[in-house]
Amino acid sequence: MELFDQHGHLTDEALRALTENAPMDELSRLEVAEHLAFCDQCLQRYTLYLAGQPTLVPAHSCQESLWRRIRQRSIRLITSRYATAAAAVVLALTVLWGSARLPASGLPLFSDAPISQHFADWSQHWRSSINDLLSRCGDFFDPYHGPDFQATQGGNS
Repeated sequence: MELFDQHGHLTDEALRALTENAPMDELSRLEVAEHLAFCDQCLQRYTLYLAGQPTLVPAHSCQESLWRRIRQRSIRLITSRYATAAAAVVLALTVLWGSARLPASGLPLFSDAPISQHFADWSQHWRSSINDLLSRCGDFFDPYHGPDFQATQGGNS
């Protein structure tokens, strides 16, 4: 059987043998596969030969499992995005709401005091709110730094 014609392309006989699983030696199959890897014209002819043959039908459809995975992934993605955004909004509102309150002994917004005094009082209240927030965070993590919590390094006990 001739695999290649005088122009270096696969013959119709070689393509037919390949599509019909005709017996070919290993070297011939490797030459045909290598030629199909770089020759677009022969690959197109081989595809046209394959188009006329019946296709294999899968034993079961994977459509339902794919849709289930797509739904799960989209729910997880949306949930994580919105949860992160909601947490950021809650944190920002907590900090801004806590800092917007003026101290009980503070100046009213419209008084005869200079504006610099208002900003000084506001910045002092802001600093105390932030310090209070950080101290509460520190109190939350205190049990992990106490004498009962012993971290081992290098696997030594």
